[in-house]
Amino acid sequence: MTISIEQIRAARGLLGISQKELAEKAGISLNSLNNIERNVASPRADSLKSIRDALESDGIEFLEGNGVRPRGELLDIEKIEGTDPVDVLRKFYQEFLMAFPGGGGEVQYVGIDNGRFEHLKKEKLRVYKEFEQEAIRRGITERLLFLEGDTSFISERNNYRWVPKELFGEIPMAIYGDNVSIVLWGPPSRMVVIRNKSIAETFRRQFEATWSIGTPVPDEIHKFHKAKEDEWLEQAEEEEDSAGKKGKKKK
Repeated sequence: MTISIEQIRAARGLLGISQKELAEKAGISLNSLNNIERNVASPRADSLKSIRDALESDGIEFLEGNGVRPRGELLDIEKIEGTDPVDVLRKFYQEFLMAFPGGGGEVQYVGIDNGRFEHLKKEKLRVYKEFEQEAIRRGITERLLFLEGDTSFISERNNYRWVPKELFGEIPMAIYGDNVSIVLWGPPSRMVVIRNKSIAETFRRQFEATWSIGTPVPDEIHKFHKAKEDEWLEQAEEEEDSAGKKGKKKK
């Protein structure tokens, strides 16, 4: 969102700082800021970004429709329910992509048990693969804490560490940006999304502490079991295609 001249003036007023102080914070000349606020010349995009960054670092939040306000700590809790666990899983992954629209960022997983829905294995794999391809394209990384000995690897990247049972969370959870998503499989299946920087940072610190003592999964083990998952999915899709063709012939 590009900030307006009115928002710059209003933000300065809320902070009680002069043009000179803001210019110094933004790393631009006083004359440039003065011209921008008087609408004498068209501001450069990098100048506006520097001004915005300086104001946001001082606690200003810019809103749609020329709004400005002091930034408070966001706490938003959203609950998503559904009878189809695969649909909830799809929303789980969509959350991560929405959190990092510009790419980059990392998703940290806790309590992921890929054997929980063996009867939905094919659908679950497809949903994850759709997400993984887009995540790789955008440069979004993942790290997963897995139960010691679990070899149900579905990620192309070896981003797993094994942890002992006493440290393994039973409830699937993901930490990403300023958000935490928790999945309760039910029924009904539910996803609870908590949007709060402090809460996310608390869970992230716990993740990092557990990650630091986890056992890295050897590449050869990851590659072997990942290949088995790929082979299984390929066979399942071939069987599905074959069944579909037989159905068409009967018609």
